[in-house]
Amino acid sequence: MAYFTVNALQVNLESVLSMDNAGMVKMFKSLEESGMRGFLGVSGSVFEGALIEFFANAKVIVGTIVSTAANWKMVVTKDLFREKFQLPTEGMVSFSELPTKAVAEMKVLFSVTGVPLRPLNKKKDIKVEYQLLHDIVAKSLCAKAGSFDVVTSENFEMMVAINSGLKVNWGHILFQTLVAMVYIPGKQSQGFVVPLSILLEKLVKEDLGDSLALHPLKVLNNKSVLTYMKKNQAAPQAGKTSKQLGDTASENKFTADGL
Repeated sequence: MAYFTVNALQVNLESVLSMDNAGMVKMFKSLEESGMRGFLGVSGSVFEGALIEFFANAKVIVGTIVSTAANWKMVVTKDLFREKFQLPTEGMVSFSELPTKAVAEMKVLFSVTGVPLRPLNKKKDIKVEYQLLHDIVAKSLCAKAGSFDVVTSENFEMMVAINSGLKVNWGHILFQTLVAMVYIPGKQSQGFVVPLSILLEKLVKEDLGDSLALHPLKVLNNKSVLTYMKKNQAAPQAGKTSKQLGDTASENKFTADGL
């Protein structure tokens, strides 16, 4: 059963930063500089059975997550979570603080046509490197809300913060997302499976059971990113309408489950 790995992604930054594609390298560099290398980094396995048990037993008590897995009780505090993944602790704790200028600039920069993006734009309306950034944000940093083909306000705000190099307290924001996953079972299958498996390996002093390797396309490296580009890229040409661009992108779209 691949319940927890349908939308999981890992990022091999060493591989993707060596790509011969300036746009992709720049995007991944901004992701690295955000301070999330430890959270998004590559791990060998996902312990799906242990994750299911972790969420089934998890409770939030005074801002702390308490649970058991493999007969082992664990307490996950925000500080422990931050320290395990070396996440930044300074900066914004809410994306309502995003500078207006940065938002306006990114609406143009992300757009495949140069026309500023509007709320709830389709993913196909943004450049291929930012389509991939969107997938990383939507699948690895957020609890799922809606379709992966739509750029939600939450996803867009995270993309702006990352690509603009703004200081973000990712230790706080990502821990609060995990807390939301505990409170709302419907969000538990989305994201966090790789870092949580790493966390369980470090906290649980017992056998976590069978592990499950991610599909190769879900591990972002030089090869898999090139595959993504071939399936998603729609190069704009002079005189093309946005509708034509949208049609081309749709023909080449890589489905959510395909990454």
